[in-house]
Amino acid sequence: MDELALRGGKPVRDKPLPPMYPGAMFIDEDEEESVLEVLRSKSLFRYYGPNLLGKVDEFERRFAEYMNVRYSLGVTSGTAALYVALRAIGVGPGDEVIVPAYTWISTPAVVAAVGATPVVAGIDDSLLLDPEDLEEKITDKTKAVIPVHMRGSPCDMENIMRIAEEYGLKVVEDTAQACGGTYKERKLGSIGDIGAFSFQLNKIITSGEGGAIITNDEEIYKRAVAAHDVAAYYRRPGYIPPLLGLNFRMNEITAAILLEQLKKIDRIISIMRKRKREIIAGIADLGLELKKENDPEGDAGVCVIFYLPNAEKARLVAKALNAENINAHVLYRPDAIDGHICRYWLPLLDKKLKYDRKTFERALDLLGRAVHIDVSPLLTEEDVETIIKGIRKVTKALL
Repeated sequence: MDELALRGGKPVRDKPLPPMYPGAMFIDEDEEESVLEVLRSKSLFRYYGPNLLGKVDEFERRFAEYMNVRYSLGVTSGTAALYVALRAIGVGPGDEVIVPAYTWISTPAVVAAVGATPVVAGIDDSLLLDPEDLEEKITDKTKAVIPVHMRGSPCDMENIMRIAEEYGLKVVEDTAQACGGTYKERKLGSIGDIGAFSFQLNKIITSGEGGAIITNDEEIYKRAVAAHDVAAYYRRPGYIPPLLGLNFRMNEITAAILLEQLKKIDRIISIMRKRKREIIAGIADLGLELKKENDPEGDAGVCVIFYLPNAEKARLVAKALNAENINAHVLYRPDAIDGHICRYWLPLLDKKLKYDRKTFERALDLLGRAVHIDVSPLLTEEDVETIIKGIRKVTKALL
């Protein structure tokens, strides 16, 4: 690899880029004090305690305000948010739910968990759900579609919503990787019938684990509350329907962290967007094929992705960039198991999954040619300069 770092000697950087844990890297004394406040109250459960502070209630109010929706509900994880969302819109045995070929395995898994069949639709060169293939996959059993805003990028929601309306489908937006992003000035997650969010460590804001759903539909909200709390009906009889639920309730410590993280989300996204624009501008003349953006202004800015003509060149360029201390990887490699890739869902979901080879092959081709570079909110101007310099150096030498 020294030869790759290359035919050029000394790497452009002498150390790796900053870590890519956006929200986590902004944790400071604000989160510490908020957590300590809850601990001192001795009231960690959201519904009662000796001195309940109501942090979950407050987070739900503020999150709904931030997303410009009527209702928000805190849950334990992004996976829980998807499960609750599907229960809330009435998905169950006999139904089909369309999911994209590129998403974390939680998306198809929760469809199977509620007794429905996950149907895999293709992705286009945005690496997001292809509206044309979505329409082809619809049958008389299709109940819902889950567009997933992967890597901070908004799906083509205009066409997805048009198709959903035409066929009478519910839309669950999986916004786990794009909290705070927008599509045509509307917050991601607020466009469909219900939006699901994750606050796991990798996400734009984090509480280590945690999730939320948002909606403007009161009946969907009521069913979500029932689905996330086995005792919800008894807590609010006459309002919450008698729908059997499980326990995915957010606790007060999680909410305490998220209240502080929410105050920082716009700053985090603003930095990432700025750095991404700078990197793209710095390599604009190279003729690289960048990943398509459905709304460049709404993209959260978490990464730069470009395509190379074939998988071999993509792997070679990624390897060379790493030799320059620029953390890069190809999104699909046959020798690396990754739960985001449809191929690797089969050991867990093969008999429950509805898919076709053509859809898989198209997705694997795109992902296998896609070189990914994180855009951490900790990047400095000097970091950006070295990323640009490294991409220019490697592509000039290898392409």
